[in-house]
Amino acid sequence: MENNHKRFGTFDGVFTPTILTIIGVILYLRLGWVVGNTGLIGALLIIVLAHFATLTTGLAMASMTTNVKIGDGGFYSIISRSLGLEVGGAIGISLYISQTLSIALYIIGFTEVWTNLYPHHDAKIVSSIILILILILSITSAKIAMKFQYIIMFIIAMSIISFFMGGIKESHHIILWNTNSQIPFWEVFAVFFPAVTGISAGAAMSGELKNPKKNIPVGMLLAIGMGFFIYVAVALWLSSHATVSQLVTDNLIMEKIARWKWAIIAGIMGATLSSALGSLLGAPRILMALGQDRIIPFYKLWRKRSKHGEPRYSLILTALIVEVSIILWDLNSIAPLLTMFFLITYSMINIAVFIEKTVGVVSFRPSIKIPSIIPLLGGIWCVITMFLINTTFAISSFVIIIIFYFIQMKRELDTPWGDIRSAMFTAISEWSLKTSARLPKTSKSWKPNLMIPIEEPEKWDLLIGFIKDIVFPKGTLRLFSIKENKNWIEEKIESIIKLFFHKSGGENLQMEDSAIERLKKNLDKLADMIKKEGIFTTTMIIEATDLIEGVYTVSQVMKGMFFPPNIMFLKMSNDQTKNMNLEKLIAISIKVKLGLVILGLCKEKMFGEKKTINLWIRDKSPNQNLATLLSLELFRAWGKLRLIRVTEKTENFDKEYENLQEIVEEQRLPAKSELMVLQGDFWEILSSAPTADINIFGISERMRIDKMQKIIQLIKTSCLFTKGLGDENVE
Repeated sequence: MENNHKRFGTFDGVFTPTILTIIGVILYLRLGWVVGNTGLIGALLIIVLAHFATLTTGLAMASMTTNVKIGDGGFYSIISRSLGLEVGGAIGISLYISQTLSIALYIIGFTEVWTNLYPHHDAKIVSSIILILILILSITSAKIAMKFQYIIMFIIAMSIISFFMGGIKESHHIILWNTNSQIPFWEVFAVFFPAVTGISAGAAMSGELKNPKKNIPVGMLLAIGMGFFIYVAVALWLSSHATVSQLVTDNLIMEKIARWKWAIIAGIMGATLSSALGSLLGAPRILMALGQDRIIPFYKLWRKRSKHGEPRYSLILTALIVEVSIILWDLNSIAPLLTMFFLITYSMINIAVFIEKTVGVVSFRPSIKIPSIIPLLGGIWCVITMFLINTTFAISSFVIIIIFYFIQMKRELDTPWGDIRSAMFTAISEWSLKTSARLPKTSKSWKPNLMIPIEEPEKWDLLIGFIKDIVFPKGTLRLFSIKENKNWIEEKIESIIKLFFHKSGGENLQMEDSAIERLKKNLDKLADMIKKEGIFTTTMIIEATDLIEGVYTVSQVMKGMFFPPNIMFLKMSNDQTKNMNLEKLIAISIKVKLGLVILGLCKEKMFGEKKTINLWIRDKSPNQNLATLLSLELFRAWGKLRLIRVTEKTENFDKEYENLQEIVEEQRLPAKSELMVLQGDFWEILSSAPTADINIFGISERMRIDKMQKIIQLIKTSCLFTKGLGDENVE
């Protein structure tokens, strides 16, 4: 949706909400505790490690925003336009929930300070009043709300100045590392880390920035840098102006040190209020962006703006969620989960940039270029930080994100823009292929990769299910049709020449193209029936002078493709002319070194109940491996396998039966496979063979089409005839 409300710049739209969210209650009420428990070096290390996550994310965000057009929703917009709506939606929903609940946390923090000053005031009433006030401010105008934050920024600045002006005469010995602390280092780190999760506040206003490509990088990185400087400076001052005991036990130690005590209290209240206001401005805009992309129910309502550009309905819903949270008043228990959602978001931003740089697509041309190692380390560190803070909540957050992701996948969302998923998986495939090409080929990696010439796709509907049973779950299909035209090259050139001179050649081209389009449509329809089973399937239409030339050309091309086919699948016909072509196609498959599978249909029974498979085994047959492998593929779906061997001599009966048992054991065939040794002439036995739904034979060197047809007539079931390449190995 087009947004005509571009009204904020770098300072008011990004820097101010970001720095005011970073400079929050952790600075005033917990930084002294952090310094006391870990010592100065420990505290500085925690500050550096925490800011590393936001710095790498800020740099990644800066790089991404100078490459793509950023819409509403900040981080959500970046992720969805890089990794797709499914990932973006899963992250966006979680980010909205966490940012909404963080509003309640900030308001509760403000209320705790207020009730300390005025104990007779009811805490929940105070919180509700504050929520109503900032909601009115946000609904009225985000621009006025931003200007109100300037007042809070002045109050916070005065409180920090007051802090550095106080306590100069009472210097103390600085403890560099507190070895006597009872609290583990990473537990202290977990308490501090929420201090740096405020960078999403500025990014959330992305849809209303005058120049996001400039505003976000400059405003965010400047806020991160200034926040880091303030935290380091305050930590140094605290360590030199208070004892370890004071730092650990007194949450208001900054007030004790400051020149003007009231300034610190005002700073604490201003910090919590500004964080709540910034989040209340940002969270509804994430909800609005989710509505614009139809990710959430009732999306038409949430994406609406007022005449001043405010997402009014999203603001109201967000405020209602916050009010319910305030009434419940038990957010401390889930506060770590909110941090997890922020960290997952930061990690995904870093990963998105790393993938864009790694796959090397031309479309990724950011003005701000960063080394690949920065987003890689940032993404990894964010995930590590999650588990350092709270393993249970880290796992829970991933589970929630995955659930949201699969919900979005089931909805099959239509992405109106391009993303990098295709390029990413293509790069992985190319790397895998290059790696595979350097490794020796073995029969262990065999799977059925079929290429199937199809003359009339509309007549294959009943066969596609059978083919699916052969290739499922990891095989592949290449379906192609040949558009025959005896003189197609000459006719095409003649039509183009006529079209150039404004004669009637254009009509010929259009008719020809229309015929090809109909053929392609029918072939794609057939492919869609099997694609929905998760089987990799491609389609192709080739123009050629005749079927044989077309199949020969396609076979040569496909043998040189990525993941080439290893079997040509052909279908017998009752039309003797077509069967003459079939013999030529068999010769082509042998010439281009493809395995061969020929299906002969019994029209009366087709595939019966799709249950029983008869596998006919000849001693030392070169085609037995392929026949057995196809039997095993069908067995997965059908469920009953019978091995049959024919012997003409009675004295060989026991030996042949034992040989079948050895085959079952050595080739690890299903233990419940039925074994049968039939005595007599092969052609005579066929008419009385055990009933099955499909019979599978190897093709002997002397086997012809007429003999295959005779087998079908005698056995009265559909049959598969196979000829292997010689490199298949069922063992």
